Amino acid sequence: MAFLDALTAVPAAALNLIVPPLCLSCRKPITEPRNLCADCWRDLGLISRPICDITGAPLAFDAGPGARSPELRWNHPLYDKARAATVFSDTSRRLVHALKFHDTPGVAPLMARLMAPAIADLAEEADVIVPVPLHRSRLAARKFNQAVAIADALSPLVGKPVDRFSLARIRATAKQSGLRHTDRADNLDRAFAVTAPDKIRGKSVLVVDDVLTSGATADAIALALKGAGASLVYVAVFAKVVGGAAEPV
Repeated sequence: MAFLDALTAVPAAALNLIVPPLCLSCRKPITEPRNLCADCWRDLGLISRPICDITGAPLAFDAGPGARSPELRWNHPLYDKARAATVFSDTSRRLVHALKFHDTPGVAPLMARLMAPAIADLAEEADVIVPVPLHRSRLAARKFNQAVAIADALSPLVGKPVDRFSLARIRATAKQSGLRHTDRADNLDRAFAVTAPDKIRGKSVLVVDDVLTSGATADAIALALKGAGASLVYVAVFAKVVGGAAEPV
């Protein structure tokens, strides 16, 4: 106890010399706490414009304002627009796992800092932030919802309130990972419900999560929110799976 008391009295800069902070992704020693090392920053794959105006996916060339991905010809989402800070990579996977399974301090604030500029256009139009909910059985097992942590860290950066309670996951579902694209929507059929329609009706809702893969979860949530009268449903995530990237676990 005396040792811990002594550590709390040491200035942060000196403490970093005694116990160096670690990279949030690879756990290598770094100089600045709650950050990434240079190698992980290089691998992170921040998304920059040009992007698809609907899905937020990076585009090969700039086709001007409102440019859209060819993917929309066969796979148009039910949500209105989505934005992501990074392309899903080894580094973003480690960060997602550190937050989702280990509640590593600093990961959610880092994600929020990277997301804020990437989603600025959507946040400006949004009225409220709604984190993707977990079913009560999964929340009891995990004791933590990573989407709530990201939403709480993002809220002061974009100046929008968080509503944790108006959207609920009312049906336990199998994990989306491993399911075929055509099975994902069926897995989430009627999995979400709006519990407080008066707080959603007429609002532009910014749905926040860690990763956007096929978009089936976002579509199911958009269907529930628009059924309750939401005027627009936007999606903001830390990482987006693009092309043939391996899906998250």
